Amino acid sequence: MVQNRVKQGILVITYAAVLVLFLIYCKDILRGIAGIIGLFNPFLVGIAIAFVLNQPYCWLKRMYTQRLHLKEKTGHYLAIVSAYLLVVAILATVIGVVIPQLVSSVRMFAMNLDNYLGNLQQELDVLAGYLHAETFDLSQIAQMISDSIGQMDEVVGELVPKVVSATGSVVSSIANLFIALAFSVYMLAGKKKILKQFDRILRAYMPEQHHDHLHYLLNVIVTSFKNYIIGQSTEAIILGSLCFVGMMILQLDYAGMVSMVVGVTALIPILGAYIGGVVAVILLFMVSPFKALVFLVFFVILQQVENNVIYPRVVGGRLGLPGIWVLLAITVGGKIAGVIGMLFGVPTTTVIYTLVKNSVRSREKRKEQLSCRK
Repeated sequence: MVQNRVKQGILVITYAAVLVLFLIYCKDILRGIAGIIGLFNPFLVGIAIAFVLNQPYCWLKRMYTQRLHLKEKTGHYLAIVSAYLLVVAILATVIGVVIPQLVSSVRMFAMNLDNYLGNLQQELDVLAGYLHAETFDLSQIAQMISDSIGQMDEVVGELVPKVVSATGSVVSSIANLFIALAFSVYMLAGKKKILKQFDRILRAYMPEQHHDHLHYLLNVIVTSFKNYIIGQSTEAIILGSLCFVGMMILQLDYAGMVSMVVGVTALIPILGAYIGGVVAVILLFMVSPFKALVFLVFFVILQQVENNVIYPRVVGGRLGLPGIWVLLAITVGGKIAGVIGMLFGVPTTTVIYTLVKNSVRSREKRKEQLSCRK
C-alpha cells in the first residue's frame, strides 16, 4: 500500500516536472519536433501517398483475383501498377483537357477585362442612381491592372536570377518526391509484412491490454480518415461535374474554370462549395449581371441537392458525424490552422466523436450488467 502511494507520488511529481519544462521550453521543443519531422518529410509524404492509393489498390486487387481469377501474388503486383497508372491517367487528363480550357478561359477573361469593367461601371452607376449614392469609379482599378500588366517584363527580369538561385531547391524537391513515390510503392507492396512487424514490436514491448487499446485507436483513426478521403473526394467530383453540366446547359461563360473552382473548394466540407460559388458569381457579374443571377439561382438549387442528397449519402453516411460537429470542426480547425485545419478538422473530430461514443456505450453496458447482477 505504501509502495503504491510512493509510486503514485513519483509519477505525479515527474508529470508536473515534465509539464513545467514543456511550458518553459515550449517553442524550442516544438521547433525541435518540427526539425525532426522535416528530416523524415519524404517518408511521411510516401506514407500519405500509399494511404490514399490503398483504396483503389484494394479494389483493383479484388477485381484481378476474384473476377479475373489471377493468382494472389500476380493480382497484388498488377493492382499496385494499375493504381499508379490510374493516378498518371487522371493527371494526364487534367493537364491535357482541364488545364488548356482553364488557360483559355483566363486568357479570354484578360482580353475582355476592359469591357467587363465597363459593364460593371454602368451597373454600379444605375444602382447608385436608385440609391441616391455617390458612384464608385472603377477606372483606378483598371489603371492598376494595366500598370501591373505593363510591369510584367520587369518582374520577369527580376525573377530570372531568383529562379536560377532556386534551382537547387527545386531539384531537391523533385528528388524528395521521387523518394516519397518509391517509399509509397514499397509501403503498398509490403504493407502486410510491415504491419505484421509493427504489431510484433508493439506486442513485445507493451502490455496486452495497452496493445489492444492502441490497436483499437489506430483502427478508428485509419477508418475515419479513409472514409473522409473517399467521401469528400467523391462528393467534390460529383458537385464539380453537376456544376459543369448545368452551366453548359444554361450556356454560361467559363463553365470549365468555374466548375473546377467549385469542385476543388468543395474539398472543404460544407463551406467550400459556397466559397467557389461566390467567386463564380463575382466573375460572371463582370461578364453579365443577368448571367450571374442565373448562375446564382442554379447554384442555390445545386447546393440544396448537394446538402440534402449528395453530402448526407456520400460523406455523412461514411463518417457518421452529426452536422453540428462537422460545422464545429471546420470552424475550430480553420481558426487553428486555416484551410489545412478545415481539411483535417472533420476526420480528427470524427475520431474523437467515435472514441467518446464507443466509450459511453461500453460504460453504459457495463453498468447495466452490474445492475442486473444485483
